Formats: sequence, C-alpha cells, structure tokens
Amino acid sequence: MSCNLPVIKTCNSLVFFDLETTGIPAFHSPKITELSFCAVERNQFLHGQPKQVPRVTNRLNLCIYPSRLVDPVASDKTKLDNYNLEHQSKFDEDVFNVIYSFLNRLKKPVCLIAHNGFRFDFPILRSEIAKLDKELPDEIFCADSLHIFRKLQRPSANSSSVIEDTTKTTVESPLVSTPVNPFQLINEKTPEKKERNELKFTRNTEMKCRKRLTFRLEDVYERVYGQKPVTSHVAEADVIALLLSAIATPIEFLNAIDCDSVPFTSIKKCW
Repeated sequence: MSCNLPVIKTCNSLVFFDLETTGIPAFHSPKITELSFCAVERNQFLHGQPKQVPRVTNRLNLCIYPSRLVDPVASDKTKLDNYNLEHQSKFDEDVFNVIYSFLNRLKKPVCLIAHNGFRFDFPILRSEIAKLDKELPDEIFCADSLHIFRKLQRPSANSSSVIEDTTKTTVESPLVSTPVNPFQLINEKTPEKKERNELKFTRNTEMKCRKRLTFRLEDVYERVYGQKPVTSHVAEADVIALLLSAIATPIEFLNAIDCDSVPFTSIKKCW
C-alpha cells in the first residue's frame, strides 16, 4: 500500500475480520458466502492475556447467499454451498446497513484487520459494497495482519530492537513494562565468539529457516501457541484465531496497526 496515504494516529477499536467466498480471485470474481467481525476496544486489547478472548467484545456473523455457484474446492473447505445457503439473504442493502451500523457504533478511529486482507478480504468487501453504491463510515481504516506477522515473526536478530524502538515512540500504554514476546524465541542472537565453520553453519541454518517460514494464519497461530487452531475456514473461528495470535503481543501488534493502516476507501475493488 502507498506510504503517502494517511494512517491512524491512535486506533481506538480493532475489528478482526474474515470472510469466506465462492472461490479465489484467480479463477473468477468471488462473492461472499460468510463474514465475521469481532471488535475489541484498544484498552481491552492492550490489557489482554495470551490465548484469551477479552471479556468485552462486539461480534457480528452473517451468512450470505452468493447468487452464483460456490466452487467445489471452496465448498469442501468452508462446508458452505448453494444448498445450505439458499435461504440466506443476498449481500443487499439490508446486509450493508447491518455492517454499517455495527461499525458505526464503535469508538473511532476503527481499524479492520484481516489476514491477507489487502489481497483478498478488503477488495472483495469493497466490491460488494460498491455494487450497492454505498460506502462505510468515515474513520474506517484497515490493516493486513499477514504483513504485520511477517515483521514480528521473522527470524532476524534485529527484529526485537526494532519492536522496542517502535514501542517507545508510538505507544502510550499504561503498562509499566513490555511483556515477553514469544516471537523473540526464534530471534536469539548468535554468541559473539564462534569458530568460522560454526558461524557459517549458523548462517546457513538461519537462511533455511527463513525460507521455510510460512505465514498462513494457522502457521502464525502455531508459532505462538505450539498447536494449530482447532477449526479453520469458518469465518468466526478464523477471526478468533487471528485475535488470539495478535493479543499474544498486544503492544507490538498495536504499534504496527497504528503505523501500517490505510483508509478502507483506498482499497481497490477486485471486480
């Protein structure tokens, strides 16, 4: 995303977001079959505990009839098809009004957070809304957690110092100290005195580790908690997995949201 776009100075509401669709954009113009929002107020998020959903959240879950055939591959993953969705409403003005009202009642600025959101969730949602000649409320921003976790979980010896500097300059937190970052377990520094061959081996190992590191949501979650999410490809379950992955390091994650978010209106439609 362009660095010239305005960003949130202080995000007051985080809305973890996921949607399921009829397929992937590479093969056709995907339509929404399910969407889920889980909103958490900034202070609730900052004082959250790993693997615990904050007690105070606002949630919205909707199933949508897509008005087109659901791809069999997508149906196999999501367990949604044209038969079990046939009595659900289409993405019409009523659905938009529900989403608008849900987001509009939250303390602003509001940031939608989706995994791979810039390439998938946000363009699809923007397309569905634009089809109705509608727009979301002002002060709605968005951020891609895939980009954020790439920064936080990369196996780099310098990543911990970058996070520390960012914390000092961008977060005004009532917390006295920064909690231990579980991502730093993969960032341990190599001792200064090493034999040349041992140092070469270490560098080669780090390069292989960097190449193998993947950032699917289930992989991100597993690196944080040592196990994969129980359920995947269900919008609400993926939203909770994303929230729990983020809340393990709330200060670092919120720093990135405040720095990397862009207006939702800047997202290009995909169809």
